[in-house]
Formats: sequence, C-alpha cells, structure tokens
Amino acid sequence: MIRIIIDHSYEDDYFRISHLDIDLKDKEKEKEVRERFKKIEQSLVIPGRFLTKRIAKALDVDENLIELDTEEIDIN
Repeated sequence: MIRIIIDHSYEDDYFRISHLDIDLKDKEKEKEVRERFKKIEQSLVIPGRFLTKRIAKALDVDENLIELDTEEIDIN
C-alpha cells in the first residue's frame, strides 16, 4: 500500500503533495518509489479523478496501490 497525504489550504486555495507512507513486500521497489516520490514531493496539484493516475505514473506503480488522503492545513 502507498498512502499519500495531500495538503489543502482553504486560505491560500491550493493542494500540495505532502507526505508518503509506504509498505510494499518488494523492498527494492519500495526504495525506488521513495526516490521517485522525492521528485514530486511538495508539488502543487489539481485535485480530480485523474490525480491518482497521474501520481501512479510518476511513481511507476499500479494506481490500485495508491490511497490519497487530504489534510486541511489551515483550519484552527
């Protein structure tokens, strides 16, 4: 499983790739995904139904392995 946290700011109106939690059986693939994630970490993204597909392509993994979670960062 690959869980990716997307930060959302209502105040500044943006979505940003923030954090990765990963647990794959293939530890070599896990290492590769972590390296690829560094290239997209902190990228601004447009949410939508194809976001998971775009992230999967960037990480070179099956999109069914990815779970996206949104975290509101400026709610008090």
